[in-house]
Amino acid sequence: MLNKIIAQILCCTLLMYSSAYAQDNSSDVPKYTHLELGEPAPFAGTLFNPVATAQLITEHQYSMSECDLRVEYELAKLEARYTLQIDSLNASANAQNERLNLLIEAKELEIDTYREMALEQPNKNNDWWLLGGTVAGIGLSLGVFFATNQIVNSQ
Repeated sequence: MLNKIIAQILCCTLLMYSSAYAQDNSSDVPKYTHLELGEPAPFAGTLFNPVATAQLITEHQYSMSECDLRVEYELAKLEARYTLQIDSLNASANAQNERLNLLIEAKELEIDTYREMALEQPNKNNDWWLLGGTVAGIGLSLGVFFATNQIVNSQ
């Protein structure tokens, strides 16, 4: 308990001690005054005449404007480059799509043509094929019958 009290007293003492020796840094605050010829300056520093002050202000404004223009120019260049790349890729994709669409159309036309050919020209010789198959089947059956008869009779 006694240690806590001593610690609190030391902390308060340190805080008061450091603020007692704090310095006023009023020299860091910007100051200006207008002087007439021959008047003493109220503080140490650099004195500019109105032309030098105007030049400092305009140089700063010019630098800011130049920087803004340079940034705008670089952004415009990047935008133009990327727009060109995007347009080129879009054109390439459109050409590929057109080529594929033409290929699909050609294949569909070919399929339709073959389908029409198959439907327009059915096999007109169906009767002849039926007759030929029947005759060939009967002839083959008779040939096998006579061959087996010959084999059986020769034994």
